[in-house]
Formats: sequence, structure tokens, C-alpha cells
Amino acid sequence: MPENNPLNLEPYEQLLQHEGLKDEDKDLIKQLIEQTLNLQAENTRLRKTLLRVNAAHNPRMSSKLKEALYE
Repeated sequence: MPENNPLNLEPYEQLLQHEGLKDEDKDLIKQLIEQTLNLQAENTRLRKTLLRVNAAHNPRMSSKLKEALYE
């Protein structure tokens, strides 16, 4: 499934390399990056589940089959 809005976490990962940053600030940034990745993975799972549920409730028929059923 292609992502519509890919995350670019590189600037935040580079920020972790900044020498003037306190350890507690680095920990917070790491937590935010991890949470963002977890949310992105959950979002992907939910989208797939939603598509699967919708497909189960609305099965698609070929146009030829549909026309034959309506005759």
C-alpha cells in the first residue's frame, strides 16, 4: 500500500546528534520518534483492516456477471 504522506524523521534524528542538547531532551526526542513510528505502523494496519472489511461487505462483481444477474 503506497503511503500518501511518508514521514521524514531525518531532521529529528540529526537533532539527536547535536552536542549542545541535554540528555533528557534527547530522550524526549527519541520517545517522540518512536511514538511517531508506532502510530504510522498502526495507521497502516488500520487502513488495511478498513479496506478488508469494506471489501467483505461490498464484494465487487465483474460487469458481465452483474449484467447476467440483472437479465
